[in-house]
Amino acid sequence: MPPATSKPVKLACLACRAAKIRCDGQMPCASCSVHHEECRYQPSRRGGARRGPVAAAELAKKRARRMAEKSLSNTQNLDPDMRCGSYGHGISTSEPVLLPHALLSPTESTPQRSSTSLEHRSTELSSPLGVIGDVEDVLSTLEDPKWSIRAYRCDQDLINAYYIFIHPYLPFLPPPATAQYEDKCVTIGTGSFLANPSAMPYWPTSPLGLVLAGILALLPPPGELHPPQHESIVIRRSYADLFARSALETLEDSLESFPQEDLAKGPRSTLHPAIPKKLEPVLALGLLSLFECCQHGNISKMRIRANQALTIAMDLLLYEENSQTGCLDAQRRCWWSTMFLIYQSSIMNSSPPIITINDPRITTIFPEFRGCREPWPLLVHAQEALLRSCEIGRHLTREGRGATLSHSIRDNVKSLDSFILELAAEVDRFRCVTNYQGAEADASRNLWAISNAIVHTARLTLHRVRAFSDRPIFIHDYYDYLAIASKQSSGDAQNFHLSPGRIAEINTLFPFTDQESVKICFHSCLVVSRVFRRLPSPNPMYSDTIEAEDTVPWASRRSLGSPRSIPYMACAELQSFCIMAMILWKVRTAVCSGNLASYVYLLDRPSCSTQVQDAERLIEELQSGMEALARSIQADTVFGGLSGMAKEVERTYKSTMMD
Repeated sequence: MPPATSKPVKLACLACRAAKIRCDGQMPCASCSVHHEECRYQPSRRGGARRGPVAAAELAKKRARRMAEKSLSNTQNLDPDMRCGSYGHGISTSEPVLLPHALLSPTESTPQRSSTSLEHRSTELSSPLGVIGDVEDVLSTLEDPKWSIRAYRCDQDLINAYYIFIHPYLPFLPPPATAQYEDKCVTIGTGSFLANPSAMPYWPTSPLGLVLAGILALLPPPGELHPPQHESIVIRRSYADLFARSALETLEDSLESFPQEDLAKGPRSTLHPAIPKKLEPVLALGLLSLFECCQHGNISKMRIRANQALTIAMDLLLYEENSQTGCLDAQRRCWWSTMFLIYQSSIMNSSPPIITINDPRITTIFPEFRGCREPWPLLVHAQEALLRSCEIGRHLTREGRGATLSHSIRDNVKSLDSFILELAAEVDRFRCVTNYQGAEADASRNLWAISNAIVHTARLTLHRVRAFSDRPIFIHDYYDYLAIASKQSSGDAQNFHLSPGRIAEINTLFPFTDQESVKICFHSCLVVSRVFRRLPSPNPMYSDTIEAEDTVPWASRRSLGSPRSIPYMACAELQSFCIMAMILWKVRTAVCSGNLASYVYLLDRPSCSTQVQDAERLIEELQSGMEALARSIQADTVFGGLSGMAKEVERTYKSTMMD
C-alpha cells in the first residue's frame, strides 16, 4: 500500500478504483503488486470540465449527429424491400399494417429481443427510413426546404408545450411551476430527408427533455392540421426517432453512476423545479414506453420500457409515502403514472403485471388535482377491471387439452360484472364540472372521461365473446386487440373460430344470454364513442395571463381536429368501432329481410307501430358512434402506429355505410 502521505494521482488503476483505495499511479502500482492483481489503466468517463448548458447542448448535438450518420449507414446496407417496409416491423406497406395485429403479435412479423437492457436500444429502434413509400422516390424529391418540423428554443418552451399537448391526457409531472403561455414552437424548414441535429435551434440535454422533444416533433407545426404529404410524415418521424435514441443513450450515461440516496438530496430537473433529477429516468422511460406503443406499434418494447421505469421507481422507494423528500406530489404522480403504464402494457401483452395496485408495500397515495383525488383511483380500478375482463376472455376462447371451462366461470363473470357496474356508477357520480382552465383542470376532466371509457371497455370485453361467439376474433378484415391476445401465437388467427363444443360450453355456463350480452356491448360502445367525441383537442393558444373569455373553452375544443397526445386508448376505440360495425350489420340484415323482431331487444321501448322509425333511429345512433370513433382515430395518425388502423377503419366505415 502506498504511504498515507502520498499525493493523489490523476489516474488510478482499475483495481484500485474498484476497491476505492488510493493508487500510486505506477505500473504496476503497489497495491496490485501486493495482491498479485493485473494492473490496468483506463481514463474515467466521469468528471471533466463543467462548461455550462451551452457546451452540454453542443455535446448532445454531436452525439445525436453520430447516431444519425450511423443510422444512415445501417439503412443503406439494408435490402431495398426492407427499406420500404412498415415502420418498425419490416413489412411491406403495399398492404395496410394493422395496429392490433402488430401490437399483440410482434413475433409474427419479426423476432423480438427479450432483454431489458438499455445498451442495445440504439439498434432496437426502427430506422427512420422505413415508414411510408419507397425511400428512393422520396430522396429524389428532397431539394428545397418545403417540409417543416416542430421544434423549441429552450427548456421553458419545451415544458410549456408538454403541459399543452401531453399533460392533459396523462399527467406525469406536477402542476406547472410558472404561468402557462401560448405554445412557442419554432417551425423549421427542411429539404433533407435525414434528421440533422444541427438544424434544431435547441437540443435538450436531459433524457426527459429529449423524449418530450421527440413526441412533440411528430405533431404538425401551427397552420398545418394534418401532414399533407407522406414525405413530411417520414421526416418528422425520423427526428422523433433520433430524439428517442438520444434519450436512451443519455439514460445509459445517467444510470451508470446513479446514486442510491433519498430524493431530498441532489439537484433538481432543469425542466421543473419540483422534480428531482433522479426522477427523470423514470419519467423518460415511461414516455418512451408510450412512444413505442403509439409510434412504432411495438407493445413488446412498450412493456420493456415500462418495466425498466418500474425497476428504477422501486429502487427510489417511490412506492413509500415520504413527506421528507420535499417532492411528494412529483413522487406520487411519477409512481402512479408508472403503475398505469405497467397495467396498460400488461393488458396489451396479455400478461400479469409485475406488481399490482393492491400490493401491501404501496403506501404512496393517489395524486391530487386542487385537493380532488377522485380521477386517479377511478383510473387504476378501471384498468384492474379491464385486465380481469381480458383474462376471462382468454379463458373463454382458449381451447385444447385441459382447457375445459369450469363452473366457477359463472360466478367469476357475475362478480366482475357487478364490480364494473359499481365503477360505472362511481364514474357517473364523479363528474368534474369545474370551470377553471389550464393543464391541471384539463387533466382532471380528461382522466375522468378516460376512466369512463376504460370501465365500459372492460364491460364490453367481458361480454363480447358471449355476444359474438360465432366470430370472436375475425371481425371483417382486421383484429380486435383484446380478443387476438388469446391466439397471438397462431399464425393464421384471422381464420380462427370457436368450435361448436366450446360455444355450447359458453352458452351453458355464461350467466347472460347472447341477447343480453349484445345489448350490454351496444350500450358500452356508445359510451366509449361519446367519450372520444367529446374529448377535447389541445389548446395551444391558452395562457394564464389571457382573460378567460379570450381563451377557447374546454367544451368547444373538440372540433379543432388536431391530434390528442398520446393516443394510448386507440385500441379501445377500435374494439368499440368493430362491435358497432357488427351490430349495424345485424340490424341492417334484419331490416332487409323484414325480420324486424330480431333486434327488438336493443330498443328500450319497442312498439309494433313504430318499428321502422325505431330501426332507423338505431341505425343512425350506430353510424354516429362509428363516425365519432373513426374521426378520433384519424386525428391521431401523426403517430405511426395508428396509420394502418386508420386505413382499415376508413375502409370498413365506407363499406358499412353503403346502402
